[in-house]
Amino acid sequence: LHSHWNFNEKADYLRQLGALDESDQAMPRVIGPNYLGARTNCLEASSLYAVCCRNECEDLMLHLEGAVAAPTAEPERIAKLVAALPSDTVAAPRELPTALFVRLQDVAAQNGGMVPLHG
Repeated sequence: LHSHWNFNEKADYLRQLGALDESDQAMPRVIGPNYLGARTNCLEASSLYAVCCRNECEDLMLHLEGAVAAPTAEPERIAKLVAALPSDTVAAPRELPTALFVRLQDVAAQNGGMVPLHG
């Protein structure tokens, strides 16, 4: 896949952005939302301000985080919350595709029965 993005940031830089999860020292990971929302991903319109696009998914995630009020949740709970969540493009209630629910269950199986909201 050809892209103009290099993704070659050093660990110190990612740490400074708050985009490096080092909870497992053997396998540090990039925290996607923190990386994508960093000012370095904005367009510098002038020396006074930058133009950063609003991520509409943040509103949906904010709702989910508020309803769960924990770093993890059972796949059934997440599926129920997402099914009841309206968005700009999909009305609620909605029927989640079976493949999506299976994916939640797979993630939970790798994380002690819970789905991490981030990471």
